[in-house]
Amino acid sequence: MFSPLPDPLEGYNRSVELFNQNLVEHLVFPVSQAYNFVLPEPAREGIHNAGVNLFYPLRLVNCLLQCKFEAAWQESQRFAVNSTVGLLGLRDQASRWGMPLHREDFGQSLAYYNCPAGFYFNLPFLGPSNLRDCAGMLLAIPCSLQYWLLSEPLAMSCDALIMGNESAAAAYTLDNYFKTQYDSYLLSRAMYNAQRKALASDYQIAPDCESNPDQSLGYLLLRPQDPEFASRGYERRLRLPGAKSRLPYSCWPSPGSAKTLIILPGLGGHRLSAGVLALAELLQAQGYSVLALSSSLNPDYFRHLPEAAPPGFFWADRRQQALALAACVEDMQRHFKLPEQVCTVLGYSLGAINALYLSDLEFEEGLPGGLQVRRYLAINPPVDTPLALSKIDDFFAIPQSWPTEQRQQRSEDLMLKLVTALKDFNGQNRLPLSLEESQFLIALNMRLNLAETIAAAQKQNNQGFLRHDPAVFQKNALWLELMNLSFDDYMRLSVMPYYCEKLECEPDWLLEKSKLSALEGSLRRNDKLRLLQNRNDFLIDSEQLSWYSRVFGRRALLLPEGGHLGNMYHPDYQALIVKMLEEDDGGGQ
Repeated sequence: MFSPLPDPLEGYNRSVELFNQNLVEHLVFPVSQAYNFVLPEPAREGIHNAGVNLFYPLRLVNCLLQCKFEAAWQESQRFAVNSTVGLLGLRDQASRWGMPLHREDFGQSLAYYNCPAGFYFNLPFLGPSNLRDCAGMLLAIPCSLQYWLLSEPLAMSCDALIMGNESAAAAYTLDNYFKTQYDSYLLSRAMYNAQRKALASDYQIAPDCESNPDQSLGYLLLRPQDPEFASRGYERRLRLPGAKSRLPYSCWPSPGSAKTLIILPGLGGHRLSAGVLALAELLQAQGYSVLALSSSLNPDYFRHLPEAAPPGFFWADRRQQALALAACVEDMQRHFKLPEQVCTVLGYSLGAINALYLSDLEFEEGLPGGLQVRRYLAINPPVDTPLALSKIDDFFAIPQSWPTEQRQQRSEDLMLKLVTALKDFNGQNRLPLSLEESQFLIALNMRLNLAETIAAAQKQNNQGFLRHDPAVFQKNALWLELMNLSFDDYMRLSVMPYYCEKLECEPDWLLEKSKLSALEGSLRRNDKLRLLQNRNDFLIDSEQLSWYSRVFGRRALLLPEGGHLGNMYHPDYQALIVKMLEEDDGGGQ
């Protein structure tokens, strides 16, 4: 699934990935900010539309080569309309009149005639490709109107303007993508291969395709309303005492506000992920200064802590996390000249586990660093973390239950279906996935996060259980090994050996301390706590739902559905979040 093409040039390809990442971060994104500021959006849209119109010959030729004669006629109609009514292509009038655009190229035409894709090939400035698509790019050079109608200097200037405009449009998305990935190479390669295969095969989702996905996939709809909200915030870094590098955090200060909202994301979640940004946007609008750290299992966070411990033992992780939060709040307050802050902590999924362990530490001993917290809101925390993670491993093994002769084909079809469906997914339509397909994809995402956690943690402090060196530059073999390590393997091979030696304890004690039942005494009595949970969350069972009710009482709100975080995008649910954060204390047992 992740390597449908050979990758014999991995060293070169990874070097190009690193080059492109630095190019985006240090040149393309900063320049695009200035470009977008100077040139208004209608002008940028006009340049984009004109560029699409100028490449009409490319689409026409390839529609004809693939015997798509109706598409060729529609492209000709589009060109005629946009070149006249659309003012030389500056306005896309054809789309307003319902004329579809057919994005055909020579790479797809070569695939139509069964030309093999060759191997994966990363291009400087342009990004992922393969040998077939590289050949297609060369063939496309003369297939534009400017090539034939303008002098060479003017044609090159026109191409530069179009390419620069497209780069500026994509810069924010690319910059955020690179920032939120520990190793972007694997995902870039996999998604490119899936997208190109879907285009080359004209993949269409079957009308009778089963559509019964787990409600948890609704989390994909949790996105900020302002697509550039992240750029309206700030990234700051500070060095914790004893740490070797500076810890990054993101913040959106509200001038004059005395209340700070701290967001702790779920497993492997990044501080600039779409879910974090959506919550930050929602709560800044309520007058909070918002501060976000990456998940305690994300390398963006744990690589910058004083102690190079394998993350995931929340009972121990909480002390360093409390110190980090206190330092970040103090830094934000000082730098932005905010009044003294009263903090609220919102954690979801495994971030909710972090929040509850912090609340236990504050209740029993007080938080180190002088952090003052008024309210903790935990959204969908698993009660038994080891058991919940074992369910993820079970979901990840779902393809093993498929017939051997069908497994590879079904896996590839699933990826094609996913990349095709996500283009139009807006919540009004259901993803065309079966329940087990959606469960596997959820587990796949979490296992990818786990693989990043293990790779970064072992590079920092190699415990010797990996066959491949985690510090090596060419990581394909390492990633294959990492993807075969389960959450149980990680606990057994990394977390338990480290803490059993450090704390001189038994593995059973560590497992018990990893369950919320170990905190039951403080959770019952702490009036600062609020809980939001969905009854059909796949990470909990009926007995654990009863435990929530017994322990949290009126401080818990159990909703009938939504899966795991799947209703967080809904306005009514977000109104509940705001209400539970701001209601008066009380309601404890």
